[in-house]
Amino acid sequence: MLESINTADMAVKPIKRARKKYSAGATNYNSRSGTKEFYAGGRNDQRRLTTQQLAKDIQDMMTANRHKMMLCDARYIYQSFSSVAGAVKQKANYVYGNSWRLQSHSADLDFAQAVQDDFKNLDHFFDIRGSNFSFRKSIWRGSKALDVDGDFFAILTEQEGTGFPKIQFIEAHQVGDWGSISDGMVTDSAAYNGLKICAGIILDEYNAPIAYRVKDDSRNLGFQDVPANSMVHFMDTEWFTQSRGQPAIAAAVLDWYDLSETRDAQKIKTKVNSILTLIESNESGTRDTARNLMGLDQGQNTPATTYMDSGMIRIIKNGGSLKGHTVNDPPEAWQKFTKTVEQSAFYALGWRREMLDSSEVGGAGVRAFQGDINKSIKLRCECLNYGFKRIAQYIISKRAKQGAYSLPEDWWKVSFTAPAEFTVDEGRMRAADIEDLRAGLTTATNIMERQGRNFEDELMQRAKELVKMKEIAEQHGLDYRELSLITRPGDIMPGPTDEPSEEALQQESNRLNFETLKAKFDSYGVGVRAGSITPQFEDEKAFRVEAGLPEISQPVQEAWNDDGGYRRPITLQSGKQAEADLQQLTNTDDE
Repeated sequence: MLESINTADMAVKPIKRARKKYSAGATNYNSRSGTKEFYAGGRNDQRRLTTQQLAKDIQDMMTANRHKMMLCDARYIYQSFSSVAGAVKQKANYVYGNSWRLQSHSADLDFAQAVQDDFKNLDHFFDIRGSNFSFRKSIWRGSKALDVDGDFFAILTEQEGTGFPKIQFIEAHQVGDWGSISDGMVTDSAAYNGLKICAGIILDEYNAPIAYRVKDDSRNLGFQDVPANSMVHFMDTEWFTQSRGQPAIAAAVLDWYDLSETRDAQKIKTKVNSILTLIESNESGTRDTARNLMGLDQGQNTPATTYMDSGMIRIIKNGGSLKGHTVNDPPEAWQKFTKTVEQSAFYALGWRREMLDSSEVGGAGVRAFQGDINKSIKLRCECLNYGFKRIAQYIISKRAKQGAYSLPEDWWKVSFTAPAEFTVDEGRMRAADIEDLRAGLTTATNIMERQGRNFEDELMQRAKELVKMKEIAEQHGLDYRELSLITRPGDIMPGPTDEPSEEALQQESNRLNFETLKAKFDSYGVGVRAGSITPQFEDEKAFRVEAGLPEISQPVQEAWNDDGGYRRPITLQSGKQAEADLQQLTNTDDE
C-alpha cells in the first residue's frame, strides 16, 4: 500500500517569505484581560507595554539600527572590561589551540600530500592583506569576532593577473543597509530590486541570502553587492529566522552596564578612602579659625600643621581628638554581588567565570566545569569549521587551475585538525587515557585527536626518528637502542651482543609457567567458592600432575575417607592445634 504512493504528489512547496512590507507600528492583541482566559499569565501588565513587538521573525525585529546599537554595545564592553576581554581571548586561544592544519582525505595519496604541503607552505599568502595575516591564525580572530561582533564574512577573490586565490575578511560593521532602501526593500539594484534586505543581507523569497551589501568606497554608490556564492558568512545562529549574528556579549549587556556603574562608584569610594588618613573632632565641626591667631595659617587656607624631620605634629583645640580613618574596601558584600552578576554574564557568553580562577572549583565540580568548557569549544569549532572548509575547497580548486596539482574525483574531502581538549588535571587525564588504551576502551587515534594531534602524523614522525637513529648509530658503531631509550643515571644499557643465555631463557620459561599455574589455581578457587565448580578427587590429581607434585599418598586418602571428603589443612596448623583437632574427632567418634 505504502509503496504504491507517489511521493512526488505529497511534496509541499516551501512557504515564500520576505515579500511583505512589515509595518513598524504597534501590534494590538485582543482579549488580554479577564479571569477565564486560557493563559492566566497573559493579563495586562505595564511591564508588557514594550514587549508587544516580539512576536515576529528575528530578522524583522533586528533592524539595521538595532544591529549597530548591539554591535557598539558589545565592542564597548569588550574594550572596557578586562575580564570580558580576557574571557573572549581565552576562549579563542582554546578554539585555535595552534591546530587547524588542513588534512586531505582523498584516496589519491599523492594529491592529498601535495594539498597539505601547499597549505602548509602558503599559509601566510592567502590573506589579501599580506603575509602578516596567517590563514590558520584567522581562526583565532574569527572566534573573537563571533563573541564581540556576532558574525564576520570572507570574500572569495583572487590576485589580479595571476589568479592566485585570495581571502578578504570583512567585519560586521562593513555589511549594512547602504544605498536606497524603502521599507526594508532594495530599490537601487537591477539585479535585486524589490527583494528584502536585512542589515545588509539581501534575501530571496525563502529568506535565503543571495547577496551581501558591503561598503566599498571605490564605487560611486559607496557599496558593492557581493553574490552569496562568493561570500562566506560566519555566524552562530540561535533562531531559524535569523539573518545576522548576535554578539554573545550582548545577551548580558544590562549586567555589564550595571557592573560598570557599581565598579565606577566603588572606585571613587576607594579613592576617597585612600586619601583620608586622619579625622579631626572638635567643638564646632568646622575648620578652626583660631589657627590664624597662632600664626599657623599665615593668612592662607592651609592645614595647621608643622613638619619636624620626617614626622608631623597636628595642633588641635583642648577637647578635640584625632583618630585614624580605616575602611574595609572593597566590602565583601559588593564582591559577592559582582561575582554573582559576572557568573550569569559569563554563562550568556558561553564561558565559565571559573576560568578566571579555577581554584574556586573542587571535587566533582571540576569535571562538570571541564565538560562545559569543552562543549563550548566544540560548538565554536563546529561553527567555524564549515566556513573555513568552504574557503579551503575554493583555494584547492583555484590552485588546481594554476597547475599546482590535478583534481581527483574526491578532491573536496578535507578537514582540519582539532584543538586539544581543555583539562584541569593534565596528568590525571593522561594516566586515564593510558589505562583506557590498555583496556581496549579507546584508540590511539582518539587520544591523539583530543590532544590536538594527528595519529598518522605522529607515526610518520616516529618512523623518521627511528630511521635517523639507526643511521647515526651505524655511523658511530652504536646500538640504536642506546639512542632511542630514555634512561636515568646509573641505568645499565644493553650492549649490541647482550643476548640471554639458555639458562636465563629456561628460568624465564619456568617463571612464566609457574605464574600461569598459579593463575589457574586462583581461578579454580574462585569458582569453587562461588559455587560454579564442584570440587572432586580428579581435580587434585590433574593439578598435581601439572605442578609436578607427587601422587596422593595412602594415609591422606584414608584421612579423606574418614572425614567424608574433608581436606585437612594440616600444613596451615601448628602441631598443638592439629593434636587438639584430632582429639576432638576421637571424642566425637567415642560418643
